[in-house]
Amino acid sequence: MVLQVKYLFKKYIGYIAVLVIFLAVILIYYFFDPSKSAWFPKCPLRELTGYECAGCGVQRSFHAILHLRFVEAFRYNALFVFSILYFLFLIILKYSESFRSKKTTLNNFFSKKCLFILIIIVLLFSLLKNTDCYKAFINNHPCPINPKKQNIYFLSH
Repeated sequence: MVLQVKYLFKKYIGYIAVLVIFLAVILIYYFFDPSKSAWFPKCPLRELTGYECAGCGVQRSFHAILHLRFVEAFRYNALFVFSILYFLFLIILKYSESFRSKKTTLNNFFSKKCLFILIIIVLLFSLLKNTDCYKAFINNHPCPINPKKQNIYFLSH
């Protein structure tokens, strides 16, 4: 019996280590608020340029999700919230009985084409996140674009 436990422990040591690290990260982000604690890392791009990258707000968003404040999490980083849903979908897809036999469906989500699309989404989100319209949308305000001031041509003059 002891040899069997030892064998199982050796066999799954990598999984156990990942699980322990994952649980430690969850506990840290549950009990400590990244917006109030100085020891969480700051975004170097934002510190240097003032612009937000696609990852800005992920720590605060994760903290809000752990406290079941989903709207607040969405306001911190909408892409992170959608990516969690995407990865949960992939996990369900991987372990569901109906898709186990259809490996091509799961392989499509890990193809080069899908990876390229995800990179494009992240880059577009990085650009969008720094616009006034996005910030107004997230904070539930009207978009601040003034067509006459911006010299934007609209079909409805």
